[in-house]
Amino acid sequence: RTKITRLSKQLRDFLYLKTQLKLLMKKFINIRLPATAACSVAFGVGLGLIFKFYRIDLIWLTAIIPVATIIFITTILKRKFTQLIFTVILLIFLFSAFLNCYLRINNYQKLDITYGNSYSITGTVSHKYSTKDFSYIIIENAIADDIILSGKIYAKLLEDYGDFCDSGYKVSFNAELNINDAFLYGELNPLSEENIKYSCIVLNGMISEYRFSLFGTVRSEIYNALFENLDYETAAITYAMLTGYTQHVDEDAMQSFRYGGIAHIFAVSGLHIGIVFALISFICKKLKLNKFIYALIILNFIFIYAGICGFTLSSVRAAIMCTVATLCKLIYVKNDGLNSLSIACCTILFITPLSLFSLGFQLSVCAVGGLCLFSAIIRNNLKKIKCPSFISSAAGTTFGAQLGTMPIMLANFGYLSGAGLLLNIIIVPVLSILFIALFGGTLLSIIIPPIAPVILPVVALPFQAIISFLLNAGFEKALIGGFGAGLFVPLYFLCVLSFSDKFNFKRLSRIICVSCSVLILTAFVLIMSFYPFSGLKISVSAYYGGGSIILKSSEGNILIVTDGANKGRVARALNKNYAFNPKGIIILGGEDCVNYYSQLNINSYDIYVCKLNIAVQPFDYATVHYEKNFSICGINFEFKDSGSVLADYQGFTIGICDYDNPFDYCNLLITKNAENINYYSQLNVFFHSKGYEYNNYEYGDIEFYLKDGILMHSKIYPDFNKTN
Repeated sequence: RTKITRLSKQLRDFLYLKTQLKLLMKKFINIRLPATAACSVAFGVGLGLIFKFYRIDLIWLTAIIPVATIIFITTILKRKFTQLIFTVILLIFLFSAFLNCYLRINNYQKLDITYGNSYSITGTVSHKYSTKDFSYIIIENAIADDIILSGKIYAKLLEDYGDFCDSGYKVSFNAELNINDAFLYGELNPLSEENIKYSCIVLNGMISEYRFSLFGTVRSEIYNALFENLDYETAAITYAMLTGYTQHVDEDAMQSFRYGGIAHIFAVSGLHIGIVFALISFICKKLKLNKFIYALIILNFIFIYAGICGFTLSSVRAAIMCTVATLCKLIYVKNDGLNSLSIACCTILFITPLSLFSLGFQLSVCAVGGLCLFSAIIRNNLKKIKCPSFISSAAGTTFGAQLGTMPIMLANFGYLSGAGLLLNIIIVPVLSILFIALFGGTLLSIIIPPIAPVILPVVALPFQAIISFLLNAGFEKALIGGFGAGLFVPLYFLCVLSFSDKFNFKRLSRIICVSCSVLILTAFVLIMSFYPFSGLKISVSAYYGGGSIILKSSEGNILIVTDGANKGRVARALNKNYAFNPKGIIILGGEDCVNYYSQLNINSYDIYVCKLNIAVQPFDYATVHYEKNFSICGINFEFKDSGSVLADYQGFTIGICDYDNPFDYCNLLITKNAENINYYSQLNVFFHSKGYEYNNYEYGDIEFYLKDGILMHSKIYPDFNKTN
């Protein structure tokens, strides 16, 4: 009887786990079990990536055993069985996510074939897209010389590649296969998120065979209907808005949408899925269908639409949240946005754990999280001051999403759109109405092709007017940037969460918490921006093509770029180092690069290039210097040729060159390649040369601190002290 009583008590504790946990945390935080589980899964995935990137032995996981033992003994002695069960569940989620991520990356690094060999390849095209110069396909279920490949193939198609192919087609061709690295330039390879393990170039001889593909066929019909009946620019933008495929949109046009802060209209997510959800719901209600049939129809339509859009992470996240909302309605349970978001995150991360590191996933989750946490508070406060309901609702939605995504935008792009708030309040609601018209018009055009030349130009006419305005408004003049990387992200979230109603603070406690977090965040930004420390910080960054170096001291910042450096990576390096206002820009490669780097929107009017290339035309936006010897921020520079410069800081010399090394000696040599290197230097850093001691390809950004003539490293790399 005693044993039965004890078991029944434990069973009651387990059944009332959520209630008791809420009571336990009521004094501080309004906890949600799905949200806690999602955080545990995300932490486990992140831990798995760290273990793989830094090659940490799994034996270190045993360090958790003493901690787990102490927790277990403490909870048993205090009879805290509810907390014990809750902790065990979270640990199971964490370790499952850890192993899932670790094994996915481990499998991605396994070799099925020999690098660089030519193979006879067959497979099915899952996606196809084109740019101005080339077409690309992604091949799944691929076989290379009877070897079943464990990943997808990314194939570039040259002009005479062979038979036409599209999504769903079975293709076969001969090509040399290259293997993608799991990590490049210090980051997880974006291709690994979709398990695209191989790449190749198809020169000619491709043979294709048509295979029916529901998603591919519908997508092709949408493409044909739009591009055959609208001008190219309008068709490309409407196609991107309907399907999420932006590969046909001109890069300058995409940049205009980013500068305006409304590029999210191309990410098929809550806006698109929500409109489809509302349209199908309206039709089903008019037909007075049974609620179970209604749920089946609406969920099928949503997932078919997500499939047409290529099952992008944002569309899958929105579809799962709609599924949760529909099921809650069926069983008469109140739907909670934060809980449904957490369930969607857990589902996606268990299926594709590497999605956590996708920018699209981060922006999608943070936008919805911001809506759940802040939109109601903003809306209610605006209503208190007699703000019209439609304005308060639009402002609450916009501000909530902006608060959630702001640190992610700053960390990855280095800027925010100053016009974004206004455009999201005014333009996005209009675009939502136009999306309904475009969606309906495109659907009718596919079903009844003869009416497409009439209906599509009509529904696209107001859309063309808005596109013209957005492309020519010059939103780049309203950008806010120069901060937001590193510790800024967690400090920012600590700051904004202080305002949230998810924490049960009293008024005085909330004011103190908000004030302290704002002060800490402000102090961090100021210290990082103005660098009050003595000495010189040297940051070396690179991506395919070239690299950049940022020299940061208490006197100011200097940017040095090589020919072919990736503009996006240069902008990220500036943002990461809080150096968006350099005192001078030194360009290696000649005056032809000046216009290229002017598109970075850097607030610097002094540009230095080698005197061997004197500009024949003036530059309105900057003063271009051609001196061989010059000084910036207390650092002396000397051009050796158009592709190399020597910097002297208090007797410590830094040689930076594109290719050949022209320096007799320097303390620190930074160069592209390992060929023709004069090794009379204290330390060599390479932008791309994999396998050498210090290179950006394997380790990402490399930072040094120079103080009193001594070079100190900011990260732990093997044998640095010995080399130094």
